[in-house]
Amino acid sequence: MTGIGIQKAGQIFQAGLNTKTAPWTHAKARQATVAAAKALFPSGCVEVNAVKAAWTAVNVPLASGEVTCP
Repeated sequence: MTGIGIQKAGQIFQAGLNTKTAPWTHAKARQATVAAAKALFPSGCVEVNAVKAAWTAVNVPLASGEVTCP
């Protein structure tokens, strides 16, 4: 897995937390952080794919309707 750096990861995580709703689950956190990566870095897929790979690495599966990268 290719890293994206602590600054980008922090921005993505915070943006995901800003959309937190109850009940908050791992699946919802995955969706929120993938969407945040796409919103924060719309010109590339590196960040989106890194976030997806990180969630997959800890066994949080792809959610239906998850943001995709062309």
